[in-house]
Amino acid sequence: MGNVDLQPVLVGDRVSAAGILREDGSSHRLLMRGEGVYGELFNATDYFAMPVRGLTGAQPDGVVTVRGVWTGAGIVDADATDGGRGVALFSQITRRSFPDVDGVADRSELLRTDVQDACDTIRDGALVASLAARSEKGWFLLAAAVDVEAVRAALEPVLGPHLLVVPSTWSRDQVREAESAASAVTEAFQSGVGWDTDGRFRAHMLVHHISPELAAAVKRYPAEIVHVEAWLKHLSADGEPLRRPAC
Repeated sequence: MGNVDLQPVLVGDRVSAAGILREDGSSHRLLMRGEGVYGELFNATDYFAMPVRGLTGAQPDGVVTVRGVWTGAGIVDADATDGGRGVALFSQITRRSFPDVDGVADRSELLRTDVQDACDTIRDGALVASLAARSEKGWFLLAAAVDVEAVRAALEPVLGPHLLVVPSTWSRDQVREAESAASAVTEAFQSGVGWDTDGRFRAHMLVHHISPELAAAVKRYPAEIVHVEAWLKHLSADGEPLRRPAC
């Protein structure tokens, strides 16, 4: 799963953003809306709002896509077209993510003292993070590991087939450090850590746009350790938003 293009958005760039348009005197504001797991829109507040100038004629209702020139504070020479999507973070694991992993009926089976003791022997070392995950076959332990064999050796004796170990190219300390470095140079609308559809434990951020400072901070760390999703995106040569690679 790739990250969003980390090329900074600079003043004068052609950009696009989707959201809800509201009149603001002689101009407009574009309000950001997030998109949930099932496609629903959320965020009824106006915390992220962007001035838009240069719109003419009747404006579409609902979610629109605005294209124009970024001034550093808003979009000018803009046009709005009907349709668009809310801003979503990376796709995360679901019950269908790992259909072949055997599971148990009761989550408490993964929380036994012997399982916790085994995790403690490799935590902050071979083990990056673990999660009681649910598949269509039941509950299993998902483990991200910098040393897959060490994690299997510690956990398979107490979990048997109810375990999935996913290799990680970064440690938990690196995840925390990268998240802190990125958060120090931008005001994120949403940030945290989570598990992507590949079972990797990593940080994520939803931001207004990619600044030069944010791009530099993220690029100091392993690729994809922090997934950054931006509301304001560069336009490609054909006028469409540049999209991150498919998962």
